[in-house]
Amino acid sequence: MKTESPDLVLTGLQSDDLGAGQTGVVMAELLGMPHTTLALHVELQPDATIKVKRELEDGWFQHVEMKLPALLTVQSGGNKLRYATLMGIKKAKSKETRAVNAAAVTARHDEIVKVAPPERVKRTEKLTGAPAEVAQKIVEKLKLEVKVL
Repeated sequence: MKTESPDLVLTGLQSDDLGAGQTGVVMAELLGMPHTTLALHVELQPDATIKVKRELEDGWFQHVEMKLPALLTVQSGGNKLRYATLMGIKKAKSKETRAVNAAAVTARHDEIVKVAPPERVKRTEKLTGAPAEVAQKIVEKLKLEVKVL
């Protein structure tokens, strides 16, 4: 893939063998490209960046802007199928194809230690008060409970 120097690499979301969803992410890391997963819609921006709509949990979506070159793992159902026209099929037959030898297959480097469903924990807490008080409570929770700050 490095020899091709692509602007955009598209992969499926996950493989059929283990379904771990790591193929695209690992490929992006090896190529040194920015990446995003679960892409549903892609728009090319005038400044040579792309705007990607990606699917999150519970029906939420996120819009991400990325510089090219980039790699996207694509979620199924993101576009409508288009069928090739007869003229397109004839043009494809005349296109040059190049054979590339695959690297020697090596032993696997991963190991599945445990597979378990995620623990279902529902903790909803409504924060009340003035906006400044609520913001302070959120910051405290992010620092002390979630430990992301």
